Amino acid sequence: MLTIEVELLGGRYAATAHNDRSQAEWPPHPARLFSALVAALHDNEPEYAIERDALLWLEKQAPPSLDVDLDDAVGRRDVLDVYVPVNDISLVGDLEKPLRDACATVVRLDMAEKTPETTKELKQAKKVVERENKKLTSFLADQQVIDPEPSAKALATSAALLPGRRTRQVRTFPVVFPSRRCFAISWSSEPPAPMRAALDRLCERVTRLGHSSSLVRCAIVERVFTPTLVPDPNGDTVLRTVSEGQVAHLEEAFTRHRSVQYRVLPALPQRYGRPQVTLGSATCEQSVFSEEWIIFERVDGAHPMSSRTTDLTQALRRALIEQHGSRTLPESLSGHRQDGPPADNIHVAFVALPFVGHDHADGSVKGCAIVLPRAMPAPDREALLRLIGDWERDRGRNGIVELAGGTLPPVRFRRIELPSHAALRIHTWCKPARRFVTATPIGLDRNPGNLRSNFAGTAYKAATEAQRLIADACVRIGLPAPVSVEVTFDPLLPGAQPARSFLPWPNRPGRPPRVRVHADIYFGESVRGPVLIGAGRFFGLGLCRPVLDQESR
Repeated sequence: MLTIEVELLGGRYAATAHNDRSQAEWPPHPARLFSALVAALHDNEPEYAIERDALLWLEKQAPPSLDVDLDDAVGRRDVLDVYVPVNDISLVGDLEKPLRDACATVVRLDMAEKTPETTKELKQAKKVVERENKKLTSFLADQQVIDPEPSAKALATSAALLPGRRTRQVRTFPVVFPSRRCFAISWSSEPPAPMRAALDRLCERVTRLGHSSSLVRCAIVERVFTPTLVPDPNGDTVLRTVSEGQVAHLEEAFTRHRSVQYRVLPALPQRYGRPQVTLGSATCEQSVFSEEWIIFERVDGAHPMSSRTTDLTQALRRALIEQHGSRTLPESLSGHRQDGPPADNIHVAFVALPFVGHDHADGSVKGCAIVLPRAMPAPDREALLRLIGDWERDRGRNGIVELAGGTLPPVRFRRIELPSHAALRIHTWCKPARRFVTATPIGLDRNPGNLRSNFAGTAYKAATEAQRLIADACVRIGLPAPVSVEVTFDPLLPGAQPARSFLPWPNRPGRPPRVRVHADIYFGESVRGPVLIGAGRFFGLGLCRPVLDQESR
């Protein structure tokens, strides 16, 4: 096995996605690392044949696995348009183009089949390269001569070269901030010892990955790691990898563009997916809710706190039902059978995502999400996506939709794919852990008794019953029974709000409200979220945040 570890020395990764200039590339694509190794090969003079052979060996290997933070575990800098002076091409631009074209012709003819005609054309093309190179050298030499009495035209031309006088073009600088500074890319094959040593020397000479500000340290390491992304023909993530001939393709592209013309990195697309999560020989238990979330980020309007969770989630569900009209909704979307009673099967949940669990958390809602069940039929999923698309098209403006109603002031949201705020990342709520703590209080399925009683034993009995109800609620969503549950009315996470601050649930005439409590839930083994439990779980109550073991007790 060959494993290359990359450390982001600045804790940041600056590289633009190949298919969206406004987004950062993440995870880092294996083809980008390979290109950095090829650049290190050519930066060295003289070029070592063993290093080239090592890269030729590497390009033939099967796609590698990655140990890297996934999209929902990284921070993303807000991307703003920056107007940057264009590069000065007035001095050499017109002369460089003929030289680049002549060089490209030489490369093309040199690789073509040798015939008398191509040999003659190649000889002529080399003469053109020599002539254009002399013209450029002469022109640059003339620029070094100082004119003691420049003309008004020369002065105007020189002033126009200053950055403040040049035309500006819009550029973006997307950056991600992973939670770990290091990531690793691993190939299953082991190179011969001389090639391994050559690859290690190439790694030592790699100083950046992506933008020049993205400084890195690369090294071959011996450690065995658990990959987070593996090649998977059915995976949801597409990364650029390499195939045989990649070194030649990169060298040809460089000869053609000469670091001036825009180019697209030659690569082979490869689908990746997450490996099955296991702990020893046991599979990590998962809830009936999936990690497929449709996330809406708050962009304008009111700034609600987490205590308005049920208001927001009911407004989101109501907006989709109104958009659907009089047509019959599938049970997995409506939560009810066609004859009226609640659906027997699990259905989608609507949750508000508050900023909690951080020293500076304030409990404000950063967005909302529609959480799909794991067993959701494919036609129902497609119907939901179409419904959301229709809602955004008919009720939205520039992709922004508004939620309001009752006492809820208007709040505007926008659907996003790559959230920047931690509260909106799926990993924040779904990563495996033994301990889960409520971000929003749990609505108990039954009244456990008087939890605030001052009489001896009454509050204890009520708390014991509340703990049992919460344990049953965990089992109801497919998780094992927890080994311990602690209940309280007070928040247990920084930024979370007290249970009394939340609106009664259900808020219907003639229906007594559920008792709501915060809880600290500890399982005997790691389980994977999302953990949404108790009454009101389909409307954002009982949303629990995982706490890593080293933080838990």
